Amino acid sequence: MNNYINKYIVRFAIIARALIAVVVAFTGGAIAQSAGSQTVETAASSPDSTVQIVKARQKGDWVVGIDPARNVVQLSNSPSDPLAVKVIGSGSARQPFQARVIVQPTNNGFVSANLPIPAGKRLVIENVSAIARTPVGLKMEINFSCYLDNGSGVADISTIVFNRIALIDQGVFDGTAIASANHKVLVFADELVGTTHTQVVVQARLNGTTTEFAQGQVTFSGYLEDRPAVP
Repeated sequence: MNNYINKYIVRFAIIARALIAVVVAFTGGAIAQSAGSQTVETAASSPDSTVQIVKARQKGDWVVGIDPARNVVQLSNSPSDPLAVKVIGSGSARQPFQARVIVQPTNNGFVSANLPIPAGKRLVIENVSAIARTPVGLKMEINFSCYLDNGSGVADISTIVFNRIALIDQGVFDGTAIASANHKVLVFADELVGTTHTQVVVQARLNGTTTEFAQGQVTFSGYLEDRPAVP
């Protein structure tokens, strides 16, 4: 009889111990969640040893830190695919420039007028606007020239450039024929080529002769910058 009772006592003790373990497991998990604990499941390892991949769930506030040794931003910059950059605050300062030149031809011979460039500067012309006023029946041709030092140190045919202005007839106004043009350009004009000081030269002529009023006006807009050193 005693052996029979002992068997039941042992079985009861085993069952009671199992129930206590289950209760402790559930109550412990609930306490941890209510205290704001976190559960982290680590995913499969990344092929890159510098990258850590985790899948996490958390109840409560996150605390995130940055490891300078691992958090590095890399930008691709190779000869075949260079990274575009913008240079700020270097080089010579640009000075806005705008000036008008007037020429008054009377026949088919060129009449010229000069636009001075400040000493030691390069004039960068970005826009050219022109207007020609002639007697009815006459037309005007206008062009301008300038020099850019190409390293030869000589102001000659190799450094001068001629720029033609394409005038378009606008009609007759108060007995005067009007033609005009407006060109967006990029023209460089150096004040000094070698030891020669140069200017922008505007030329104009008519396709006939007149004693009446005829005039051409050319306006240059752009900026001045320091003339770069020429090797």
